[in-house]
Amino acid sequence: MTINNQVRLETANEENMNNASVETRRKGAIARGVGVMTQVFADRAENAEIWDVEGRRYIDFAAGIAVVNTGHRHPKVIEAVKAQLDRFSHTCHQVVPY
Repeated sequence: MTINNQVRLETANEENMNNASVETRRKGAIARGVGVMTQVFADRAENAEIWDVEGRRYIDFAAGIAVVNTGHRHPKVIEAVKAQLDRFSHTCHQVVPY
């Protein structure tokens, strides 16, 4: 992908975004060996629900490892993440542990 193509993708009008357009974008940017189970792309999530880029709501039966116990956007998790980001976001634990 050239820089011009990347800029064009990043500045695309989000009002026209749909699952098909995001799938096309994904195919152009991600290696073919990385598969997905659906062509539904998340826009936002709350508790155990996900909304796709077309505004359709789904129950999140997949619940990625970061949200399986608390749900999406749990207030205590958001607070802890914000507090951590005020300190630092990441270090290589083997070199500079925390």
